[in-house]
Amino acid sequence: MTISGLGYFALDTAESQKWHELLSDVLGMAAEAADGVTFYRLDEWHHRIAVYDAEVESVRAVGWQLEDESSLDEMAESIRRYGVHVEPLSDALCAERKVTAGHHFIDPVSEMPTEIFYGPVYEQLPFTPSRGISGYWTGEDGLGHVVYFVADYQRAKDFYTNTMGFRTSDRIVWDDGEKDATFFHCNPRHHSLAVMPPFGDIPPGTFNHLMLQGRSINDVGIAYDRVRDRGIPVMMDLGKHTNDLTESFYLVTPSGFGLEFGCNSTRVGENWQVKTYDAPMIWGHRSP
Repeated sequence: MTISGLGYFALDTAESQKWHELLSDVLGMAAEAADGVTFYRLDEWHHRIAVYDAEVESVRAVGWQLEDESSLDEMAESIRRYGVHVEPLSDALCAERKVTAGHHFIDPVSEMPTEIFYGPVYEQLPFTPSRGISGYWTGEDGLGHVVYFVADYQRAKDFYTNTMGFRTSDRIVWDDGEKDATFFHCNPRHHSLAVMPPFGDIPPGTFNHLMLQGRSINDVGIAYDRVRDRGIPVMMDLGKHTNDLTESFYLVTPSGFGLEFGCNSTRVGENWQVKTYDAPMIWGHRSP
């Protein structure tokens, strides 16, 4: 029993049009509008990202995929044993998420609305990206990764490994120990989840960023130029990470949290060894 990947990401926003421009016009995703929500497709799934019309900016759901029904039931029971209230997703919500079955809970360490599920709906026809993007690296590696700021760093590491079945990839400690991040994998992607204790004026329970992976450096460069041309705020310029070797940049989304778009990420193997790095980047990733 273990999480098999980051499946989907849903958010509430008062900036739906700006999100549409980012996901469709900049990043080449296909959009399907429904009543109060727009679904964004970037691979063979019906959608991976859902943007809901709202009056606030918040994460609606982080969706973690399980392999099958028995794995889903075992994971739900594992989370209940930890003392967390877990509720089944309604038939209506499963139909909206385009999954066979799932459960909802509030992550006890990140405070994020979280869903676990199995059986995503695959589309009949292949996905064709637009705007010069060649495609997204998903498949067995999942959607990408998420990063949380957590109040209790050690509790977070214990919960994600012992209760949800993630495995530690590595750790980065930098700026004389002020900043510290631990990275977790659940499939060949270097990390699907990372956690950090807050620093500066960042409160715990803050969503740091969502990462999406393109298929080439051209995808990243084209998107970067388009972001700069449109005046979308850049959080960190192009750079390359030390631990997963991802070449990426970070932008500020219309909801205020970060979105990393990168490529060429390291994948973990059977003989993976946990390391600690003293800096998050080999080059770049500077604040503009």
